[in-house]
Amino acid sequence: MTVSHVIKTIGLFGNPDKVEISAAIATTIELVEASGCDFLFPHILAPHVDNRGPGVDLDVLAARSDVIIAFGGDGTMLRAARFIGDMGTPMLGINLGSLGYLTDVPLNELPQAVSNVLAGEFFITERRRIAATVHHLGGEVVNYRALNDIVINMGPLPRALDMELRLDKVTLGRFLGDGLIVSTSTGSTAYNLSAGGPIVHPSVPGFIVTPICPHSLAVRPILVPETMRVGLKLHDVGQGATLTADGQSASPLERGDRVVFFSDDSPVRLVKFPNSDFFRAMRRKLQWGAIKRRHNRD
Repeated sequence: MTVSHVIKTIGLFGNPDKVEISAAIATTIELVEASGCDFLFPHILAPHVDNRGPGVDLDVLAARSDVIIAFGGDGTMLRAARFIGDMGTPMLGINLGSLGYLTDVPLNELPQAVSNVLAGEFFITERRRIAATVHHLGGEVVNYRALNDIVINMGPLPRALDMELRLDKVTLGRFLGDGLIVSTSTGSTAYNLSAGGPIVHPSVPGFIVTPICPHSLAVRPILVPETMRVGLKLHDVGQGATLTADGQSASPLERGDRVVFFSDDSPVRLVKFPNSDFFRAMRRKLQWGAIKRRHNRD
């Protein structure tokens, strides 16, 4: 059900390299100003906002905005989720990319979507993040979190990693492979999908543990409850390994390092409308049920 929200300030964020971003921002600003609301934008978008000043820092954008409208692809939404952090500012994604699972509003629906936001006619859905703690062999501990996934990949030379996987206190055993993806339900349509993992509805409270090119047919993706802790020990990393969180931040891993994955307590809040539907979006983006007509030859 749509809930009425009071909107006073709209935050603008986006990928400045997108060709359509200037026109999209201009349309949004026109609607915002006509409604009597204020808007903010970061320094990086100043060239796309004519004669409106230098912009603000990202932490100010997150703190002072009632809703942040992000223009770009899913990477743009993931970057926005990072700087919003624990502030909980809701985000609306306008798709200027190709697939766009998080930026699910197409550009041609921008005016209606912005008008609905300004009128407060939307609802908010919360998406759980995943966190990881890296215990380096030397004693250093580093923390990461992500909305889509946290990935362990092999180094620059194609040598398989020797990994031991644990679910809570149960050891599932060691296996060789190119790496491991631990994704949220939201991230199931990202790297997990490309690696052969399942599509999971974002309301399902769990993690998908997906091996990358395992050297055994017995090692398969597993959907586990979000209350469970997933542990990974690196017995051998060849020329090195890398942990990547949402493709935004990376850390080198070495032999003997341990990684523990668990649910993060601070969700990401996304703006949705009554016509928002996960399976309808999947059908459109993945072309489910599309039938190619055969052309009869004369």
